[in-house]
Amino acid sequence: KASESSRLPNIRATRLAMACGCHSHRFVGDVWIGRLGYLPAQKGGGFALANLDLSLADIEVASQYSPDLRSHIVDEVMTMQQGDEKVKCDVYVPEWLGNASQKNYHDGASLAALAVAMTREDVCSEEDESDEDDSSSSSSSTTSSAMSNQTNRMKSSSVPLTETTLCLHCRGPASRLCQGCGAAYFCDEPRKCKTNGWSHQSLCSTWKVYVEHRCHLSSFPYFSQWQLPLLQKDCFTSEATYQSFLIDVLGVMEPPPSSSSTGGDTPTQRNWWATELYGWSGGGSLSSKDVNPFRRLSYLDGFALKNTTWIPEERHVTKYDIDRANAKYREDDVFSKNNVEFIQTDERGLPILTSWEHYYRLRSLPPSSPVGLLATFPLTIYHAIQHYGTVPLVVAQMLERPLRIHVVGIEKELNFVDLFKEVGYLLPDNVAIDMIWIVREDMFPENEDGSNLSLQLTTNLRLSIILGTYGDSLNPDFDMDGPPDMIIGMNAGLFAYESWRHVISYLHHHKNVVGVFTDYNEHSGINCASLGGWKSANSFEMNPFRQMRAMPVYCMNLPQFSNGFVYVYNEQELDE
Repeated sequence: KASESSRLPNIRATRLAMACGCHSHRFVGDVWIGRLGYLPAQKGGGFALANLDLSLADIEVASQYSPDLRSHIVDEVMTMQQGDEKVKCDVYVPEWLGNASQKNYHDGASLAALAVAMTREDVCSEEDESDEDDSSSSSSSTTSSAMSNQTNRMKSSSVPLTETTLCLHCRGPASRLCQGCGAAYFCDEPRKCKTNGWSHQSLCSTWKVYVEHRCHLSSFPYFSQWQLPLLQKDCFTSEATYQSFLIDVLGVMEPPPSSSSTGGDTPTQRNWWATELYGWSGGGSLSSKDVNPFRRLSYLDGFALKNTTWIPEERHVTKYDIDRANAKYREDDVFSKNNVEFIQTDERGLPILTSWEHYYRLRSLPPSSPVGLLATFPLTIYHAIQHYGTVPLVVAQMLERPLRIHVVGIEKELNFVDLFKEVGYLLPDNVAIDMIWIVREDMFPENEDGSNLSLQLTTNLRLSIILGTYGDSLNPDFDMDGPPDMIIGMNAGLFAYESWRHVISYLHHHKNVVGVFTDYNEHSGINCASLGGWKSANSFEMNPFRQMRAMPVYCMNLPQFSNGFVYVYNEQELDE
């Protein structure tokens, strides 16, 4: 009996480990928990390793309720566990616990780098194995590995690998959802995947909260219902509805070649929608095959919509546009109906846009326009600049130079380079931006020669494309016309590729550089945000400019949206 007891899963200890960023750890039996740290040595000066104070209150939230320590998530989990009565309490999370994921990640990175340096001759044979066991990596856990693998599929697959939902534990076909959260798939009996994948119990109640956020994430009240079919349940596990929408409703894409087709040319997609399906696959997929980042397209040709009133004008936004949009608000009496606010400008003259409705009214677009499906990318960058970039922008203007933004992880955006004119059009003329896209060489289209590209997209926005790996083959301080003021990564999935480690490390050692990232879903996003520390985790929020369609995710049933959530590293505020 004692032996049986010692092998029982310890859900609370495993949940605490996840809250500390140790996602691969699984605990069974009784677990002793202590806290070590360095204190001033009593003799000889310096510091000595010692036991630090630790109370039950320090770890109660993380062990009892949720590895996601944000107060509103803990409140929702507690409410769910205690019945219908809404719980609102002061959630106590000590600073050391809030920053534990960040510290464990960087400690693990340092140890990994040391191990590589000491055993360099074996690095090639050992890397594949160490990736699965590295306690600093979220992708090593059952749940985070599934999410990381899913991110890799979405960013890299030339065609959907599956349209069958997969077991969270064994990755085999499965259709039975966890009854507790409705977010994880497991194999039916007699397979023991639910039992063997018991660590899901540490996340189950948190995932149930995430699933309940789907309704809010799917709410786009300004639009005229064209987006509703793209938010239905069949979109959670298949691209078919979106494909039909692009081909049959918008008429902007041709049907893909049939599986029985042999040889012949694939349909040539000469607009910006071509990479919306079939992934990227390092620039070698069906959708990226005809991408040419050197090809310039107007908005009319890029959006290729039959109704030209759906397409914004290619010009700068002016004060007249803001006044006109606000006058239209008064005319439509939308304030009392939708509780919206006037479009205002900040102290630097940037329009403060907090919703798709703000953007559409500012650009004179009707609610029936689908351009937001692609405009999510430039609008997310604009939102990062306006919402998080005030201090970097002030510093750049004091130095009389453009704001330097490094955008890392660029892939399918190479297909619609000219769409990013929209960033320049929304900014005032006196706000100059140097935007540098860093593209990994293995992610560049196979049919292109890999030459770097520099374009003056608008009078105030210059775009450069540079091939290489950030922090590895490229030095951010010297290889890109100066160090960055901001680093942005869209749909980053910081655990999906090892190369993101260089970006995270750079931000960790350069606190004056603001990093803004988006992610597809709440589980992946909050784990990535936590690598920036407790303040970064608390910055995590729904992106107002997320794409207005549900995306497939085959290994779980969590709400999934392109640019769905946004968070910031090294957030800065102006001194009063």
